[in-house]
Amino acid sequence: MDFLGKTVTLMGLGMYKTGSGVAAARFLAPRVKKLIITDTKSKKELTGQIKLLQKYENIVWRLGGHRESDFVKTDWVIRNPDVPSSSSFLALARKHHVPIDNDITLFLGFHGLEEAIGVTGTRGKTTTVHLIYEMLKRFDGAAFMAGNVGVSPLTQQAWFDPARPAVLELSSFLLHEFGTRKFSPHIAVFTNLYPDHLNKYASLKEYAADKEYIFAFQKEDDWLVANADDAHVCGAARRAPARVLWFSARLAVKAGAYVKNGWIVFCFGGKEERVIPLKEWQLRGQHNVYNLLGAVAAARVYGVPVELIRQAARDFKGVPYRLEYVRTVDGVRYYNDSAATSPEGAIAALRSFPSQKIVLISGGNSKGLDLAGLNKEIKKHVRVLIKMSGNVSADLPTGVDVRDLKEAVELAHSSARKGDVVLLSPGLTWLPTINEFKRGDEFKKLVSHL
Repeated sequence: MDFLGKTVTLMGLGMYKTGSGVAAARFLAPRVKKLIITDTKSKKELTGQIKLLQKYENIVWRLGGHRESDFVKTDWVIRNPDVPSSSSFLALARKHHVPIDNDITLFLGFHGLEEAIGVTGTRGKTTTVHLIYEMLKRFDGAAFMAGNVGVSPLTQQAWFDPARPAVLELSSFLLHEFGTRKFSPHIAVFTNLYPDHLNKYASLKEYAADKEYIFAFQKEDDWLVANADDAHVCGAARRAPARVLWFSARLAVKAGAYVKNGWIVFCFGGKEERVIPLKEWQLRGQHNVYNLLGAVAAARVYGVPVELIRQAARDFKGVPYRLEYVRTVDGVRYYNDSAATSPEGAIAALRSFPSQKIVLISGGNSKGLDLAGLNKEIKKHVRVLIKMSGNVSADLPTGVDVRDLKEAVELAHSSARKGDVVLLSPGLTWLPTINEFKRGDEFKKLVSHL
């Protein structure tokens, strides 16, 4: 990855100041001859991000659209993961044999793979990554966390230090370039696979193929931590070139993590270790048991002692925007599950409150996904459905339509009864004017004012 004195095109600056695009720009600008930053957004929309880069005189700005010449007359293209890999501009770069990377593959090209732990899956990535990180940092204080958690690893002063453990959340969009680079992390965790992002992928098969790059190029002495209870993951893992550790909430596995007599247990080489009793695990829902199992297996195979894993798991209170408890008002508990942007995410949240009735705030864009399973769970668990205006809200069961989140929270407050749960868990991608983090923050602020 020798780019000194070369021309590099960065496709997609992005909206996050610590995200893939901005981090790549700040990393590359001092090191390349010319950095072309091209984005479909306008200068006005990217004002904050541009200010962070204004000191670099070698940046050429192409805003409001892309130019074909910037993908041909260049030495290298860095793709923001939000840019579809099927872009015609990227196809043009490939045709002219221009290499394409993203901030993760750029980082790993310098940092190396031996201390990289990558986590992917449709659901559970973020919680599992945070858990592994909490376990590792008790063992090695140099460990850091990055990737799809909103922080690019290029923001860390670790890209030159191959000894620092890097725990990386890897979306399918980030994994796509692993296929061209032909590498995978030393320890890979595959949580599950459900239909998702079918608005950006031609088929589920294509989506699954990107996910499987997490382990496809591992070596024999690498490790894959795989969900034995997920049919796709289970089948895919049997093709893995690396050694496999399983995790399961249903059965005892010969090598990996599972539930036994109310305990999380890790087994390897015929030796069984009791890690933590489930009664000490603070997070709700069966899906979070799976997240814990995957994290335990990954941390243990890395070498973290059981005592430190137990401490981290016991102290772990969850991740913001994922079944995050906000407050109780008049006997009603409010939960922020704003990051649930697929039907399976909302289904898991609904099933986490089996003995309570729910006032659910939902609505948005289905991304071409089947909502039948979500609708079934809504009818089973939800007493009042509040639907934000969106282009597929009609595909949800009958509910009350509202214009914005403020109206939704006010209606939830007036509709909920003592003992109910008010749950923001869209199960869909929201309206394009607000992302899941801003939405979650707005929800918490509105609830705090009740």
